[in-house]
Amino acid sequence: MTSYKMTCSCGDTMTVDAATRDEAVAKFKSMMDETGIKAHMDEKHPGEPLISVADCHRMIEQQVSPA
Repeated sequence: MTSYKMTCSCGDTMTVDAATRDEAVAKFKSMMDETGIKAHMDEKHPGEPLISVADCHRMIEQQVSPA
């Protein structure tokens, strides 16, 4: 297993353990569904408009790298 990370524009970094980068991307995407995105936005981006799941998942694909 390798640790993979993703850093949001707010500086918040999340990590997951996965066998491959593709598996890590899938794990991040499952965590950042509508509920996960809303919770993150409420906590880390108060007052900013909620981003779509599609936009969030695009960012995940671009940001995931080995930790």
